[in-house]
Amino acid sequence: MRTIFMALSFVVSGMALNAQSGVYLTQTDFENNRLTYATNAVSDETKIRFNEFIEKPFIIVKHNGEKIHLFKDEIYAYKNKNNIVRTWNFTPYYFLEKGHVWIYYKDVYTSQPKGTQRVRKYFYSTHGKGEILPLTVHNLKRSFPNNNLFHLHLDAQFRSDAELAHYDNFANMRKVNYLLEKTTTALTKK
Repeated sequence: MRTIFMALSFVVSGMALNAQSGVYLTQTDFENNRLTYATNAVSDETKIRFNEFIEKPFIIVKHNGEKIHLFKDEIYAYKNKNNIVRTWNFTPYYFLEKGHVWIYYKDVYTSQPKGTQRVRKYFYSTHGKGEILPLTVHNLKRSFPNNNLFHLHLDAQFRSDAELAHYDNFANMRKVNYLLEKTTTALTKK
């Protein structure tokens, strides 16, 4: 009996880790990869409608025959296939990287001379529940006012705000996080 219980607990925990969709109710759930209403197949009893296309302020979960509305501003984030989405001020942001700053992106449409074009904009927060701000040199300097070494390197290494989100293949992280890690380490060694 004990063996059956342990085998079932491994199967259930494995399903949550491999789940393609679900809800992170809190930041702790997100950091521990603990999904609520986890599902990974169309045939599961739990079905989630994320309302991304229409951008409704809530998620609809059908779980055990019951329909549950979860407001996006009352949960931490949700996972829809491979995308993790955090809502801040009723705006969805796609999670990219957790480091000294948490990096997000959002695709926006801008008007061009020949119609509209989709452009990827990058954002960040200084911690998991922090305010999400546009990823710019100016905002980073305001977020880390006492790190003068970071300020100098930002000015020297980045010609535009768009370069801040570039990926560093050697460091396996976004360049801004790598730079912030190195300058913070240099300050603490003094």
